[in-house]
Amino acid sequence: MPLLETVRALSPYLESWLEFQRDLARVPGVQVAVRVHGELAASFALGVASEATGERLTPRHLFRIASHSKTFTATAVFQLVEAGALRLDDVAGQWLPELKDSPAAGMTVRALLGHQAGINRDGADSDYWQQLHDFPGRDALIDLCRAEAVYAPDQFFKYSNMGYSLLGLIIEAASGQSYADYVAAHITAPLGLRDLGAELPPEREPELAAGHSARLAGQDARRVLPSSDTRAMAAATGFYGTAEDVTAYLAAHVPGRPELLTDASRRLMQRRESEIHRPVRRWYGLGFMLEKIGDRMVVGHSGGFPGHITQSWLDPQSGLSVSVLTNCLGGPATEWAANLIKLIDLAMKPQADVPGRPAAPLAPFTGRFATDWGVFDIVDLNGRLVSLTPLGDPALSATELTVVDAQTLRPAPEAGFGAVGEPLQFQRTAGHGIEWVRVGGGRAWPIAAYRERVGLPALE
Repeated sequence: MPLLETVRALSPYLESWLEFQRDLARVPGVQVAVRVHGELAASFALGVASEATGERLTPRHLFRIASHSKTFTATAVFQLVEAGALRLDDVAGQWLPELKDSPAAGMTVRALLGHQAGINRDGADSDYWQQLHDFPGRDALIDLCRAEAVYAPDQFFKYSNMGYSLLGLIIEAASGQSYADYVAAHITAPLGLRDLGAELPPEREPELAAGHSARLAGQDARRVLPSSDTRAMAAATGFYGTAEDVTAYLAAHVPGRPELLTDASRRLMQRRESEIHRPVRRWYGLGFMLEKIGDRMVVGHSGGFPGHITQSWLDPQSGLSVSVLTNCLGGPATEWAANLIKLIDLAMKPQADVPGRPAAPLAPFTGRFATDWGVFDIVDLNGRLVSLTPLGDPALSATELTVVDAQTLRPAPEAGFGAVGEPLQFQRTAGHGIEWVRVGGGRAWPIAAYRERVGLPALE
């Protein structure tokens, strides 16, 4: 089955799979969208927009997507380069005379794009990230950027919001427009995106999913955090959007798409400019993070804002784009986005043909099952029965199952711990539903039945 149809068929399970993890992690809400070459294949929202009010989260709620902003800033820079209004070798002082006699004046546009300029990350006083004071305006930003550089240019990859904020000011100088107006005219409007922008307008505050604090201990209640205007740092961290609009924007970075850039510019943005080993091995291009997920090399960005943690990826080769937006600090958006891609790839795995064995209906075996030890799923992945744990990397727990008869499934033979190779035996109700399934000699019950059996309340 083609990728688009596979994701659409898998969408209900993606939602169920992620809801189990959201609930277990006590994340207030998560919004997800998946596209294939711009076509929306899955979109859902789980949990609440605000723990204070209990308002349900929807796909229409806005999120602060923070450092996703850097991909838009880089796109704007390359548009101006293509138009001949800016060069990658231009130095910041050429466009921002206020930087004269400071190290930042000699930093090139390319070095700033690739976080190779050596400039500090957030300035000498970055308590705006804790909402102790406002984000800096233009004059304050220039003052913060005039400080001594941390490293010499091109010595180390050093991620910097200061550097991308300077790029926003350079875009304004080179285009003659405000950063927000440039982005609206040249990026979001050509794509028809109405729920994506450089800084959240005050009149749209009611549409924002409330941001929530981190938890320092397991029983801590999360605090609802106020919204913030990023002012002169919008080019680094100001963007807002929905998962649907973020994936539509990323789809425009697939080779051959005419709306935003030439393929030559895309190749420069998406090439491996720097290699990073902490906390994991990944790469950075010119405005994009790059990472290997399974067999896919994806590009995209994460985002961390007071109350929101987000992650979006694009596979430029297949056109698959995924966005996961959470409304709390500590929300595992990066982990969930990677594992959604791995689950989609698991569903794309070809079905093994068994000569002489007739096709059997799979739905009578599927469901979520519980034991005293935890939960597992049996799911139809594009015509293949697979058992897996709805937590973490699905590829690590997935086991292929073959229908033997109406009461029996046989796992694929393999070496391992646990009950590898042992058949799953189903006990049916009078109505042919599942009463329980015996796995490795022990019984597991459909999750609703298990909860009733042990005295837990029914799930909503």
